[in-house]
Amino acid sequence: MNQAELNAYGQMAQALVGHADDWIKSWEFKLPGVSEPVYHHLSDSAFEGVADRLWRLKIFRALDDGANFVFDCERHEAYSVAIANSELGPSFDELLYTVAYLFGDYGSEYWGFSTEQGVPFGVGGRLSPMFDALVKVGYVEKSEAGYVWTRRVAPIMRAAGYESKWPP
Repeated sequence: MNQAELNAYGQMAQALVGHADDWIKSWEFKLPGVSEPVYHHLSDSAFEGVADRLWRLKIFRALDDGANFVFDCERHEAYSVAIANSELGPSFDELLYTVAYLFGDYGSEYWGFSTEQGVPFGVGGRLSPMFDALVKVGYVEKSEAGYVWTRRVAPIMRAAGYESKWPP
């Protein structure tokens, strides 16, 4: 990966950490003998994907059979940890797929993420650093109205289940 791709990769990992941190705080799942906040993926495929990607990047540490995880680094270090472990982790496209699959289900209100083609989104949103980084690698364009996905993301959006919004 070149420098712009590594930056986007780190920003995508940091965005997934934002979700995981919010989920941990809202869910408050506890395990006996574990004092740290636990990320439990509820066997939800999107949450399982997040856990797997963050575990492969050494941002998460598994506690048991792969259903429960804790942070293995400080949250603010996740960007750097992801870049340092990018060769061990998922491919760029796999990480972007995970981002689309996860945040696409939330709608644009909370995370500022959209799966729509040609519709601006995310102005001033929580994921702006990630979108700014994706602009530099050609997946997103930025205007005053917000971010807009480019055709380059189409195969990833289709793979994430948004075929009707991203026809071939």
